[in-house]
Amino acid sequence: MSKKTHTTRRTFLKGSLAASAMGATAGGLLWRPGQAMAAAPRERKFLFFFAGGGWDTSTVFDPKFGDDAGGVDMDADTFLGSQGALRWTAGDDRPAVSRYFERWGWRSSIVNGVDTHSIGHGSGTRFMLTGSSASSLSDWPTLLASQTEVAFSMPHVVFGGPSFAGTRGSTLVRGGGGRLIDLIDGSIAGQADQPTPQMARPADFMVDAYVHNRIEQFALSKTGLGRRRGEQMLASLERSMELEGREFEAGLGAQTRDTFSQAVRATELMRLGLSRCAMLRIPGGYDTHGNNAPQAPQQDAFFDMLDRLMDHMAITPGNTSPSLLDEVVIVAMSELGRTPRLNGGGGKDHWPFGSMLVAGPGVNGGRVIGATDPGLVAMAIDHSSGLPSASGDVLGCESVGAALLTLGGVDADAFLQGVQPLSALLA
Repeated sequence: MSKKTHTTRRTFLKGSLAASAMGATAGGLLWRPGQAMAAAPRERKFLFFFAGGGWDTSTVFDPKFGDDAGGVDMDADTFLGSQGALRWTAGDDRPAVSRYFERWGWRSSIVNGVDTHSIGHGSGTRFMLTGSSASSLSDWPTLLASQTEVAFSMPHVVFGGPSFAGTRGSTLVRGGGGRLIDLIDGSIAGQADQPTPQMARPADFMVDAYVHNRIEQFALSKTGLGRRRGEQMLASLERSMELEGREFEAGLGAQTRDTFSQAVRATELMRLGLSRCAMLRIPGGYDTHGNNAPQAPQQDAFFDMLDRLMDHMAITPGNTSPSLLDEVVIVAMSELGRTPRLNGGGGKDHWPFGSMLVAGPGVNGGRVIGATDPGLVAMAIDHSSGLPSASGDVLGCESVGAALLTLGGVDADAFLQGVQPLSALLA
């Protein structure tokens, strides 16, 4: 059997690379690494953030001022923020938003006017993450994690938020605690209502080695389906042994609900070559029918966390790149948007057009892709340029998904036949 996947997983960068990845600031300007340092598509990792409930796109991503004003109830005392071609809603009550775009806007794209094909929470979530209402389809992070030559021990880790494994359930792992390791090392047997004796560690290692050798010999003695099944079982055993051996290094036994800590742990799993994708929930309640005021502080808190995460990734070596900043793609989304006008209770209701943030290697950053009219209705765009076009099409969530798959080196047409990728998102 070939062991090349284990060599790939366990390849670490030398300490000298850490120094070259330093994202230090000088005079307020962030050092920007060259494109040559960015990870190749198949080596990119993906960190997804999901704001359940439906965030108000006009709060940050889709400002309506000047010629666009009039059709949307904007928050009081807000104004247009800009950095190059980027535009966002700024205000004294959302300083972290402006700080993020001023520091990291060059590697970030705002995607507006995304048709979610729904105004329902459940259906909108499924559409935004799979491009379809079919229950058999896997979501973007699951597809990205499953379509790779590297046998990741924990391909897609869900710390919080939605997930649709479809027919690829073996790709997904629930994170956030030590239960996975408890299952692998057998210690969960001692936590049952009727605890059972646990095997001593030396004996446990001997049993692992014996079972590994027997499975390997079985696989080598077979052909066809028998050999494939044996190799699959052997790969599963090796992944579990790797996780058990690297529990402390990966912080798998720790439990935390803090989003920043979870995000750092997710990137650590990526740095160690254990995972390719992760999903995290963006804290807060975004289903603001009765009062839209929580949208701004919640979204600002997310951008504050994201700013700190980018700082962390800038000084942390990646698995195949000088820094995690050159290797990890950030995707932030919600299942729907909110109406342009306030309702009688001061809130905003469900709206079928949303916005996303995509940042990282391979992203055509520093720009806004897609558009809505002054009434917050999605405009037809040219998918190649991302600009409004009378001959274009409204941007569907499936087109964004196809672009994300392409960004990760996956053949999008194999899963989304006939769907036009949002190529404007790709550098």
